Amino acid sequence: MTVIEDQNRMLIQMVKEFTANELAPLDMEIDQKGDYPAGLFQRVIDNGLLKITLPSQYGGAGFDYTAAADALNKMAIGNASMAVTLEGHFKTIEQFTKYGQPSLNDKYLPSAGHRIFAFSMTEPSGGSNPKGISTRAVKQGDNWVITGDKIMITNGGLAEVYCILSKTEDDQMAVFVVDKDMPGFQFGKREDFIGLRGTPVGEVVLDHVVVPADHLLGKVGQGLEIGDNAHADARVLMGAILAGIIEHELGIAINYSKERKALTTPLYQLQVIQEKIADIAIARQNTRALYQKGAQQKVANQLYAETAAMAKSYGSRAAVRSGDEALQVLGGYGYSREYPVEHLIRDARAMELAEGTIEKMNLEITNAEIAK
Repeated sequence: MTVIEDQNRMLIQMVKEFTANELAPLDMEIDQKGDYPAGLFQRVIDNGLLKITLPSQYGGAGFDYTAAADALNKMAIGNASMAVTLEGHFKTIEQFTKYGQPSLNDKYLPSAGHRIFAFSMTEPSGGSNPKGISTRAVKQGDNWVITGDKIMITNGGLAEVYCILSKTEDDQMAVFVVDKDMPGFQFGKREDFIGLRGTPVGEVVLDHVVVPADHLLGKVGQGLEIGDNAHADARVLMGAILAGIIEHELGIAINYSKERKALTTPLYQLQVIQEKIADIAIARQNTRALYQKGAQQKVANQLYAETAAMAKSYGSRAAVRSGDEALQVLGGYGYSREYPVEHLIRDARAMELAEGTIEKMNLEITNAEIAK
């Protein structure tokens, strides 16, 4: 075993233990309350989980995307909401490391081990298609002045640092780093979504927020490229989370089929139940193969956007179907809020929309195949 393999193994073991001890016991409570219990997020920080992908020169653990994806996969088996919160943080750090100037990274990345970062694209006028956004950044001397309204932002309200996609001209976009403490920055409403209820998703309002010129990620005109890159990074991690949700659904179905009997026959011995369990297991393996392939391609500096879109498109649909199959295995109990299956279906359904709809994924996959 190489040093890297040993480090990855230790990371996964640490995440599994944290999930088993801190997250999984709270899974139902998080869904029912629609928020994280007091003190839970501080324990995430104290255990260094925000630092997983943060480069070592900024105080992070410096794990690559293959390790990070596998870590979120294990976390999602216990609670998908927290895994999605970390996904939003990790994808944003990736944009700093790829596009940020050294002075900007030196200013912000050392704090990424205890402050959540978020990427902000969606607006009332533009969701899956960022060309529809209306947020504006106007150059004034050595500064940029940003005005706009961002909605449905993952970690909106929890995050303290935001990458804001803005138009600098009608046909030109850029991404700026905005701190929540800057004058003119405020939080709007938090969404009351039916799934992933622990993950805060909220509105960010910018009213003539003044940011220094060196808060620009990349260059003016690179906004759409950076946004697309953030989407691809997120979709790899979402595939990992979806494989974790399916694993959770599979475990519930298997455990129930062992305990419950049809007269004297355990449910798992019935062919109709075996077909459902097999389908869920196949869906888990397929989703796992897609996200791991996407992560490997990213680490190897190969094209990975199409694989990432496949992981999210296939994985989200598979997780919804697998949840429905698990519900059917449990029968009436599966339809009860006393069991987690119904909230896993709602969690998975959110992933058919977040970071681009399934229809958007399929368009991107088709375009990539046609271009070959």
